[in-house]
Amino acid sequence: MLSRDHTADEARRLLAAPSPDLSAGVGSLSRRRFLQAVGMGVAGGALAGTMADGVLSSAHEAFASQPVAPTDGILVTIMLYGGNDGLNTVVPYSDGNYYSQRGAVAIAPSDVLRINNSVGLHPNLGFVKSLYDTGQVAVVQGVGYPNPDLSHFASMGTWMNSSFVGGATPTGWIGRWLDGLPVGTADMAAATIDTSVALHLLGRQRRGFAVSPVGNSFGQLRDPQDLRMYDGFRTMASAASGHGALHDMFAATMQRQLTVADQVAPVFNNALPDHAFPRKMTMAARLINADLGLRVVDIPFDSFDSHGKELGDHGVLLADLDAGIRAFMTELDPRFRDQVTLMTMSEFGRTSYSNGSAGTDHGTASSMFVIGSRVRGGLYGSQPILAGLSRWDRMVHTLDFRAVIGSVVDGWLGGGGSTIVEGNFEALNLFTAAPAGVPSDQPSVPAVVLPDSQASGFEALNPVRVIDTRDGTGGRSIPLRAQESWAFPLAGHYGIPANAVAVALNVTTVNATQDTFVTVYPHGEARPVASNLNPAPGAVTPNLVIARVGLAGAIEIYNNTGTVNVIADVVGYFTPDSDCGLCTIDPARLVDTRDGTGGFTSPIEAGQWIDVQVTGIAGVPDNAQSVALNITATQPTAASYLTVWPTGDTMPLASSVNMAPGQTIPNMVLARVGTGGKVSIFNAAGSTHVVVDVFGAFCEGATSRFVPVSPQRALDTRSGVGAPQGRVSRGEVPVTLAGRSGVPATGCSAVLMNVTAVLASQGTFVTVFPSGRSRPASSNLNVVSGQVVPNMVLARLGDDGSSVLYNNSGTIDLVADVMGYFTL
Repeated sequence: MLSRDHTADEARRLLAAPSPDLSAGVGSLSRRRFLQAVGMGVAGGALAGTMADGVLSSAHEAFASQPVAPTDGILVTIMLYGGNDGLNTVVPYSDGNYYSQRGAVAIAPSDVLRINNSVGLHPNLGFVKSLYDTGQVAVVQGVGYPNPDLSHFASMGTWMNSSFVGGATPTGWIGRWLDGLPVGTADMAAATIDTSVALHLLGRQRRGFAVSPVGNSFGQLRDPQDLRMYDGFRTMASAASGHGALHDMFAATMQRQLTVADQVAPVFNNALPDHAFPRKMTMAARLINADLGLRVVDIPFDSFDSHGKELGDHGVLLADLDAGIRAFMTELDPRFRDQVTLMTMSEFGRTSYSNGSAGTDHGTASSMFVIGSRVRGGLYGSQPILAGLSRWDRMVHTLDFRAVIGSVVDGWLGGGGSTIVEGNFEALNLFTAAPAGVPSDQPSVPAVVLPDSQASGFEALNPVRVIDTRDGTGGRSIPLRAQESWAFPLAGHYGIPANAVAVALNVTTVNATQDTFVTVYPHGEARPVASNLNPAPGAVTPNLVIARVGLAGAIEIYNNTGTVNVIADVVGYFTPDSDCGLCTIDPARLVDTRDGTGGFTSPIEAGQWIDVQVTGIAGVPDNAQSVALNITATQPTAASYLTVWPTGDTMPLASSVNMAPGQTIPNMVLARVGTGGKVSIFNAAGSTHVVVDVFGAFCEGATSRFVPVSPQRALDTRSGVGAPQGRVSRGEVPVTLAGRSGVPATGCSAVLMNVTAVLASQGTFVTVFPSGRSRPASSNLNVVSGQVVPNMVLARLGDDGSSVLYNNSGTIDLVADVMGYFTL
């Protein structure tokens, strides 16, 4: 077990000194790496050849710093080395397990700075609490990582690296962010107030630099003898050129270094606080005020390894943390107030049980703060569960720390969070606005009519599972919580090109704890009044979702009530590059295993599949690349799922329709056509009848292209939107779509919309077809009494720009949300 005094030393082991690479010339080096090369005596050899030409101009280019742009976010990271006690920082004062396990090390309920009826802050965090009360603090609970290591060294390495890839840790997350910056801004973009540069500031190509917290760097000392030496070096550095390229290069480099020393010197000109951490925070504010181009300032804060006498010692540390944050906010120039965010981190938390020395031991889940005027304040994540823990148990984290780092990179440092953490993460939507002040929860594009460049063709993929919150697929292993919106990047991943404007997903919800609804919409836009799925406890609810991608190529998935697990399989995407447009056809039934339609006269048994001809029949062209099918499972004998995939290909790990015993459930499927113009349909368990209707095809050269819109409600008979208010009896409901809900008044052939049947009085089916046409012998939704059933519908428009929704039996409410339209 490491003592507190050893923790800082162990942190210093997480350092690296990458060898300089001069192959790309002086202009490719940061100031620090260039000076390192000079010190190692390698620059002279490198300059012996053609590199000598233009060395002064390239060195000047590489070493020039630029002020921070008004749209750039600045991040201050506060590293609480030693393992901060998350339970005594964000206190679960209403949980009796906390007091029974902590004993005398617990914070008394009367002392807690209460946030709500469950948790509050340590009593020494008064200034942080005042910021929280004004909405400027995100309190992130239950933060950790899978398979935690209780070694300071190993766990700090994991946090500093912040990668889902794992393994060796040669780079850190800030360093990788530096690697992606332009040459002109990267050199002065990240600094630590320390005497050495830790792992998280080391990139593959670049690294941060250190500013000594004691102010004894050359150029900062102001005694007469120091000034004489400084002036001498300045004179030598500014000596006339003409003594050779190597001389000129050294002179230019020295000139730059002395200039930096001058720039940093004002940090120390005025008195600094005596306590170490408030001193560092004051220095950080002054460095930002100097506008040297700093985007990240790292502040190490040691001694959180509280194995003994924790109640007093930890309280002192948190008082210093609170004072340091206050000192920073006081010192920070108001012109940077809306550009700065602070974030605390620590390698792990502490045990829920106290030890025999009135302290706590190395633990797992902890807490983080994200602080700033643009932060969306409130509670994130959830407290670790203490019930059932024994003396040597460790708490289970509820949120991966990389979700916080990735969300900060995306929301504050310019994007690319999934690249920095090298994997998908749970986006937390931590900011109300970007540094420039544009609200992050407002639409970034007009919601009604999108640019012509959004018009796209469809490219089908073999289905691939990208999200399963039950097992961690996609980076999340817990259900969506009530009122939570989770961002997930898709464009540029999973075979989807970066320029995709929309994605096709089969989304399934399971294990809902309450009746709820789930909405999928573009990341970075306001959540629309629309829904894609309506889960209920005990039900398995699938639906095809065509979602326009938003900022960073991501979608948002929102759950309204209770908790629910989400599964998603990508089945295709829409991109302007594709010439595969929609071929509209009259809906037709291809298969009904109940009556032998299509040649199939019996249910599909467990582990069996059928190959269904889809091209060359029912008006589907022979050259169709993919088809839009409505597939209904009915009379299943067991909980099961259907998988649809191109005949002749390997069956994927994905599902198209999920069902419970006795359930009748439809789902629209966009399926790529396989060998012989067929698709295959597999049943996993029990036996089930299957009904297959075709509604459209995507063919090369077809001119009808898809334009996605932010979801918009076009029909709701419960409130009178789009039709008279009142339940729909047996019969037809016409809905005008052209000129409404994001659909242009002219130039459209069909509308893609999510139709939901609400609380049917008896079993029925719903069919959607163009106005002015005969109703086809097909269905879009098959509904059981009392259910809420959604399904994606490809609705062709009649000459008057309307579609008709037909209810076959009883009474029902109908809701329709537009997801996009197809051009003529």
